[in-house]
Amino acid sequence: MLDTLANVKTSLLVSGTTDDALLTRLMDAADAFITEFTSRDFAGGSFTETHPAGRSLVFLRNYPLASVTSLKVDASRQFGSETTRDASTFVVHADRGVLESVCGPFLPPRFAHRDDWPAAVQVVYSTATGAVPAAVKQAFCELIGHWYRFAKTAKDQDYQMLTVAVDVNGEKQWPWSLAAGEPLPPGVLQLLAAYRVPAA
Repeated sequence: MLDTLANVKTSLLVSGTTDDALLTRLMDAADAFITEFTSRDFAGGSFTETHPAGRSLVFLRNYPLASVTSLKVDASRQFGSETTRDASTFVVHADRGVLESVCGPFLPPRFAHRDDWPAAVQVVYSTATGAVPAAVKQAFCELIGHWYRFAKTAKDQDYQMLTVAVDVNGEKQWPWSLAAGEPLPPGVLQLLAAYRVPAA
């Protein structure tokens, strides 16, 4: 998870435990959304990825790198121990998650495009845990807050998408944007934009 329930509640000015179950579900959804949008897993840990071998650069989805356990190159994609490349044959650019072959493409391209030999490079690597960037945490909280406001408004309206309700207590109004569900806040996407994996 990108942040703790306690930190999310502090950010949203929520006290008490009444909405903990709802917030926990929204946290799961926001975590999944950010992973999908950025193509990265900010929680850290160990990862195994495959990439095309007809190029000299491999762009890993998660970074900065803590370590590279192995890099294997196999046209048949079996990745036995004999396909492991010696660490002296490639350079690790840990800050950007890039592996660079020092002797040209990992496999000689058969065709005139760099995506030749699909999934013929396998990389096992790890990133630090508990190192979520502050901007990603902020986007996480803002996204949860966006969904939380809509859920609370929907409940307040008895799930009828109202803009005005009149009862014995008087009249209550809601902006149409909140009643209908506002679009995703652009600030969330702006905060996450810098962390998206670039198109290879």
